[in-house]
Amino acid sequence: MNNNDLTSLAEYGSVDENKTIYASEHFHSLMTKVCEHLSIKVNKVIDGSGKEVEIAGSVEVKGIKGTDKRNYLVDLQGLTPRDANYKGDEYHTCLLRPELLLIYQRTKNIEYAQGKMVEFNKQFEEAKDAKKFEEMNEEEKSAY
Repeated sequence: MNNNDLTSLAEYGSVDENKTIYASEHFHSLMTKVCEHLSIKVNKVIDGSGKEVEIAGSVEVKGIKGTDKRNYLVDLQGLTPRDANYKGDEYHTCLLRPELLLIYQRTKNIEYAQGKMVEFNKQFEEAKDAKKFEEMNEEEKSAY
């Protein structure tokens, strides 16, 4: 299939280097579900004519309605980032696996939660010490 064939079948994404961006509601709901599982946000992009279109994932992903009336998503490699260790156009297929991205995301979430727990524990200990100080009698306070 060449780009002319894809243009006539395209219902989502872009097949003409972002001059036209298609976003049918049916494909958008399917892509939104896919992107939720991959932790990818829905974005607003501007096509060649200046029209703003809401796309889930990347405009490189194409949703086409096949001649058999079934829906197909193609070029899904646009959903994961390229591996920065491989530079140049000849390495366009060197991508990070979704599992790696998920592990990275979970690690960052754990680091964030641990940082918040350190803050909380510090505040908790300070509050506990303040309460103990309030409960002390005058003699204990002067010795403190």
